Amino acid sequence: MKVRCVKLLDWQKKPVDRSAWAKIGGIYHVLSLWIEPGQTGLRLIGEEPTPTLFEPEMFEVVSSIIPDTWVITSPKPGCLSLAPAAWNTPGFWERYFDREPDAVACFEQCRAKIVAADP
Repeated sequence: MKVRCVKLLDWQKKPVDRSAWAKIGGIYHVLSLWIEPGQTGLRLIGEEPTPTLFEPEMFEVVSSIIPDTWVITSPKPGCLSLAPAAWNTPGFWERYFDREPDAVACFEQCRAKIVAADP
């Protein structure tokens, strides 16, 4: 799945003219989806190398290919996550952001599969 940025929002969901994280017209692979009451996010790597959750309102879908590595889980009541199974294991993102080598390698392997599925 790929999306194109059509507007920029800050962390408070307010429109901004520019961002270090995304650019208008930029096309990005969606790495995962996070859905819960009051918060929905598309995890992608924008203009910065950090995988970040973005507001869906910022994007339009340009390719609707769903990665075959995605599974759906419910990490907590009322919440859905569509992502590679390894990313849905408890503590994965904490280990990734702590730069633990196994988590970083896992992320990069899964990311490569997602990108390869929809070049």
